[in-house]
Amino acid sequence: MKMILSAAVLLAVCTAIASRAQAAPTVLQTATSPDGLVTLVLSSSNPSDAVGVNNTYTWTAINNSATATLTGVILGSHWGDYCSGCVSPSGPTLISMGPGCGGQSPSEFPEAIAHFGVWCTPSTGTTLAPGQSVSGSVTLRPGTGGPPIYGVYTGYNDPITGSQHFAIPRLTQTNVVAPAATDIQITGAASSGAPPAGSTFTYTYQVKNAGPWGTYGGIILVDTLPASLTYVGSFLTVVSPVTGQPVEVPFCSAVGQTVMCPLFDLQNGGTTGQVTVTLTVTASSVAQQIVNSASLHTVSPQTDSNTANNSVTVSVTTK
Repeated sequence: MKMILSAAVLLAVCTAIASRAQAAPTVLQTATSPDGLVTLVLSSSNPSDAVGVNNTYTWTAINNSATATLTGVILGSHWGDYCSGCVSPSGPTLISMGPGCGGQSPSEFPEAIAHFGVWCTPSTGTTLAPGQSVSGSVTLRPGTGGPPIYGVYTGYNDPITGSQHFAIPRLTQTNVVAPAATDIQITGAASSGAPPAGSTFTYTYQVKNAGPWGTYGGIILVDTLPASLTYVGSFLTVVSPVTGQPVEVPFCSAVGQTVMCPLFDLQNGGTTGQVTVTLTVTASSVAQQIVNSASLHTVSPQTDSNTANNSVTVSVTTK
């Protein structure tokens, strides 16, 4: 019985040790200031990022000097997900901040930048004796795939001149966030269900990301027109992130009867989560029913969680 208990205790201890070893942070990058006084270390709880998975980033500033006390030592952080066509990043979501960390104020930075940053020291800095260090951390959850654009920096007052070395050194982490499957949908209609034979009309396709995540890598709309149609032209309509107004973009191309439209990456919902594709065609001079289908295709490594709504068929009857 004692041997069984001892084995059980040993197994529990070994399991606990293994768990602690697995939880050890991964050092991502280090950098040292040109004068050698300060080293900045960036580490994370997960060695890589994935959409929807929390990751805790920790950065540490170390006073390398054996004699000089450094004042005004700061720790700052900025982040943002990949966002094709966006003015500023869309995320990721800030889950929590480490002790002593707080949001940056628009009085210190432009509001668009302060929104994605934290201080983990007072903005005026702290004091480090020789060999001492100061650390800060944030836990983030990526909401879309692509480069996370996670940056950290430190700064300090020169012990000789007293001038401030701001953001020296600094680090930027750009490992690619693995995307998660999301639901890309398409619907469509013709400008007329009964256009005159030989006339010009349009197909309008609405492409939407129903979430729950953003896309990464792009989406391609393909429409192989039936022989009874002649391609005239096409454009995408997106909402400008600057003005909030619709903008027409001529991104489609045609080879023979096949029209291909590479689309922007789509965020989860909202105006940046949808795009309209308009195709102009001319019908044959022979009256007939015309059946036209368009389909969506994600670009690897992005996957679609529901391929049942990735195509649409529109029928018209010319007269």
